[in-house]
Amino acid sequence: MMRRSHMRALGVVAGLCFLAAFSCGKKSGSRSTSVHLWQFWDIAVVAPIIAEFEKQNPGLHVEVEQLTWATGLEKIQAALASGTQPDVCELGSTWLPRFSYEGVLEDLTAVYEAERDSFLMWDSALYKGRVYGLPWVQGSRVLFINRELFKKAGLDPDRPPQTWDELLQASQKIGALGNGVYGFGQNIGEKYVLYKKFMAFAWGNGGDVFDERGNVVVNSPAMLEALEFYLKLAPFSLQEKQEVLDQYFKTGKLGMQISGAWNVKNYALEAPNLDYSCALVPKPAADRGEHVSFAGAEMLVVFKGSQQKEAAVKLARFLQAYPQAKAVSLAAGSVFPAAREAMNDPAFTKDPRIKVFVEQSLTSRTPPAHPGWNEMEEAIDHAVEEAMYGRRAPRWCLDDAAKEITTIAARFNQK
Repeated sequence: MMRRSHMRALGVVAGLCFLAAFSCGKKSGSRSTSVHLWQFWDIAVVAPIIAEFEKQNPGLHVEVEQLTWATGLEKIQAALASGTQPDVCELGSTWLPRFSYEGVLEDLTAVYEAERDSFLMWDSALYKGRVYGLPWVQGSRVLFINRELFKKAGLDPDRPPQTWDELLQASQKIGALGNGVYGFGQNIGEKYVLYKKFMAFAWGNGGDVFDERGNVVVNSPAMLEALEFYLKLAPFSLQEKQEVLDQYFKTGKLGMQISGAWNVKNYALEAPNLDYSCALVPKPAADRGEHVSFAGAEMLVVFKGSQQKEAAVKLARFLQAYPQAKAVSLAAGSVFPAAREAMNDPAFTKDPRIKVFVEQSLTSRTPPAHPGWNEMEEAIDHAVEEAMYGRRAPRWCLDDAAKEITTIAARFNQK
């Protein structure tokens, strides 16, 4: 799932007004069908979209509930247990595989077959050859560059690092400036973050968690090479939590970090004079590998227990469609439509920084669509951190992670 803590409140008064509009949408005595939607955006963001849906579909009324990322998952699970789940729900991409495994989602393979070429990020919705969710919005991670520090270090900010060697050399030169300046930012001591940064290097090098046959390959030579390179960056890196890295970057003390589009929004508000640019995540070498990064996605699902499945699928597809996904993305300022149409829309390409995110999304990856992924993610985080702390050799760290992931996978394969 994607980070939302950066979203600014849009106003209690506006929210109450939109809620009032919703409550008036179902006229007394009318024979309308109610569809329940649970989602995570501010009501002010989705209200105009829902109003348009109801206008285009007389007789359908949408009841919207706003969830929070802090308690949303638990609320959804509790609703499923009590049979009070909504018809349509927004899920983070790392949550969806577990719900697919549990068999509580409506099969949307027919929709996928009609739309597959028009959207990115389908992998999170695939489970045993079937599709259980629709990609809505997504967010990649790119390389942020402090242009002023590049110049001070004798580097050309208009020629950002394209390869691992160039990234390492730039980190060294910026770190050599001293005075509390670091070349690169590495996440540490924080759940749900580290693997997103490390796996960008692993995927770009051809590494992965599973191979095509489902075998665990997290300790493959490609993964080991990526980890060993990541450790080479450590002497010139600030190793901290994301919030600290962001603070150092916006105050001119960090040369580079891999981060998301929420910082484009945040820096415009908090550091409007910051001179920075964005670039694709470097690949292993000029003639090898790819510019790969992590991407989180928001998915729309229909629960199997819905009593209004036809209307629910209609609503999910309406929300997924480009005009609606674009409206959500522009209001948030931190995500992008999963629709490929965004790749050629000036709204997302005229700003050079934002355009990089759009380009990066074409080669970005989501985690394996496995119901045990959250536990597997912790195993990868632990392995990388153990290596970063120098407690064990990288090879043994990855071997331990492979054993743990194999054990986790076996539990789910028994079903």
